[in-house]
Amino acid sequence: MTAAQRDALGAPRRATALALRRRPPVILAYHSVAPGPRSEDPTFLRVHPDRFKEQVEVLLGAGYSFVTVAEFARRIGPGGPPAGLAALSLDDGVRDNHSVVLPILRRYGIPATVYVTTGMIGKTYPWMSGDIPMMEEDEIRELAEAGVEIGAHTITHPNMAELDQEQCLTEMNESRRELERITSRSVETFAYPFCHYGDAAVAAAEEAGFLAAVTCGGAGNWDRFTIKRSLITGKDGLPSFALKVAGLYQGLFDGRAGRITRHVTRPLRTRARALIDRRA
Repeated sequence: MTAAQRDALGAPRRATALALRRRPPVILAYHSVAPGPRSEDPTFLRVHPDRFKEQVEVLLGAGYSFVTVAEFARRIGPGGPPAGLAALSLDDGVRDNHSVVLPILRRYGIPATVYVTTGMIGKTYPWMSGDIPMMEEDEIRELAEAGVEIGAHTITHPNMAELDQEQCLTEMNESRRELERITSRSVETFAYPFCHYGDAAVAAAEEAGFLAAVTCGGAGNWDRFTIKRSLITGKDGLPSFALKVAGLYQGLFDGRAGRITRHVTRPLRTRARALIDRRA
């Protein structure tokens, strides 16, 4: 490999480091971290392990400190969370959160939070094809014993914006009780399925006694029961990852410039994803 080629490969990392020089606080939301064909993952919920590790390394290189979501919530002050604070979170409870993510967390010596939908334990992941397994109880227990925060993510994964407060409470409390039975640890935080919530869900999270509740997908703020997260997908290269960490992605994506950019770059992105598929 020539020096020019090495410089070209390192350019995205340098640009990302520059974009993150102010180290804005961030909670990242993932689902699955594993290799696999794109045909199994129509909504890009899966992030390749190499890309996941690269994203972690970029944040560590920028000087970020990693904490659990519960600890992140505790550090939110009147002006928001401090700069340089990051939390990794993964939703639903896919088995690769144990088999793939846990070794990566141990390698880098960082914590994470996994939000488990209790009604899916031991079953097949409904949003990917190919019989992708969910974690079993012993795997959830091992995560907790390794220092991973286990958070509640309902029983049935409903759209909580469509539920009344009593229904929200049932989903929250019963899922938390089941996870506390499995882990023998307190469950402190909650994640809204699909990133959707309404006033009833927010009130229920507070009534249920959670320390905090998190959302994603451009919704939320730094209020304790609507804490925002940046959703990371299999489509995110370092440029979009940096924009999401910096909190700039959604505004650009929804604007006219974002629509034009997506149209112009679609062929390049298609080729890039094909290369990723071959690597997987």
